[in-house]
Amino acid sequence: MLSVLAAAMAAATALPLPAPIALPDYEGGDAFVFSDGRVERVVRSSGDTVIWAGLSGPTYTRSRNFIVPVLSWRSGRGTGSREVHGNPDALWPMARPRSVRFRVVSETRAGPEASLKRSVALWVCKSGKLRSFTVKAGSFEAVPVVCDRYSSTTMRLIERREWDYAPELGHYIRRVSINYLRGSKREVELVAALSGPAASSARLSALSRQALAERAPHRRP
Repeated sequence: MLSVLAAAMAAATALPLPAPIALPDYEGGDAFVFSDGRVERVVRSSGDTVIWAGLSGPTYTRSRNFIVPVLSWRSGRGTGSREVHGNPDALWPMARPRSVRFRVVSETRAGPEASLKRSVALWVCKSGKLRSFTVKAGSFEAVPVVCDRYSSTTMRLIERREWDYAPELGHYIRRVSINYLRGSKREVELVAALSGPAASSARLSALSRQALAERAPHRRP
């Protein structure tokens, strides 16, 4: 009886998709602040790729499709790039729950003279039904998306990533990362979304500091 009731309640919270949901469309100056203090700021957008940056540090390149891992980045003296094989964009437009599979080839160098390291991962992603979510930034109707990463050699499940994507906002309002090898879980939610003059460096820095201050009491000693 309890399982039947739980299923009925879950069905009641799921909402029909009002129209097919297209890929996110970002513009330079769009910025998003999360509960861990992280800032995601659009530097520029061109076609299917978006150049992002935080409050400091180098830029990084992503697909408009957030389920695709970062395509190129720099960290200290190290660099990395990825190639995607398959069609992760088949998840869109989101008119109903669907799934996709694709392969990602990653190449990294710890420094200019370091040897190239190459790895391959298999991803399986599924979208769900539109539901109501409440985060620090407010209440939204969002589509849950879950992606599982598998080893290409053992097919062992390595990682799970979850997003709740809000069409009216054009970005995800919650992100969860579970690393099964490390036994770790990280969850963040949207604190603020800004664009144009409102997304000034001073304003973004203040929101980031506030998010960190509010999160601090909840950290384990």
